This record gives sequence, C-alpha cells and structure tokens, in this order.
Amino acid sequence: VVTPNYYVFEMYAAHCGGQSLRTVISAPGIAYQYEGKSNSLWGLAGSASLHDKQVVLTMVNPHVRDEREVEIAVPGATLRSCQARTITANDIHAHNSFDKPYAVRPSDSQVSAHGGTLVYRFAPASVTRLTLELT
Repeated sequence: VVTPNYYVFEMYAAHCGGQSLRTVISAPGIAYQYEGKSNSLWGLAGSASLHDKQVVLTMVNPHVRDEREVEIAVPGATLRSCQARTITANDIHAHNSFDKPYAVRPSDSQVSAHGGTLVYRFAPASVTRLTLELT
C-alpha cells in the first residue's frame, strides 16, 4: 500500500538538483480554536526551484474547507505551459489501507499558462506541485 506521504515525497523530489528560488507567498492566515484557546496557522506555504527552463513550485494549502486562489508570477520570464499534480481527498481523515489502497492519490492536470502570470486555485487540504515551462 502506497501512503499519501509517499506521494508527497515524490512531488517534492522534483526540487532535487534545482536552484532554490526566492518565493514570496501572501495568503490570509487561518484562525481556529483548540481547547478553548485561539490559534492561527499560515494560509499557504511553499517553495520553488529552477531547472534550466522549468520552475517547480510546491504548495501546501492547510485549510480544511477553503480553496486558495493565487496569482503566480515568475519575474523576467514568460510561461509556456504548466502541469499540476495534486494530492487531496474529500475527507480530511482519508487514508490508504489494504481494503482501499487508492483512497488518497495524486491527480494530474494541464493548467492554462501563458504570459507572465498564472492564476491557480489550490484545493483545500492539499499538496500541489506545479511544473512551469518557461520560454
């Protein structure tokens, strides 16, 4: 049985051998109550790396219910295409087991990207890898 952690490590492995890029992420934080105390959590987190004419961007949206729409800009570059790989599930407690080995697994999609920016919606409770091809 392949666990969701395996898939996340597989997505992050795409950064290996790349040049780390400064990544500025701005998103509203998440406020919540735990044991009667107010707490907060970052709204989005991620990292980026450059591999020749390809940028790998991995992002985590920890919000259980809300997607996060984000504008992604790569200064000084033009986007040619984008491939997304996302792991999420409708149930925050979903997991893979011998009875349900594929309950949580990544899905791939092509994302419309051209010009200098890309708008993308990160699913709730997800980890996403965007592979941006530059011209």
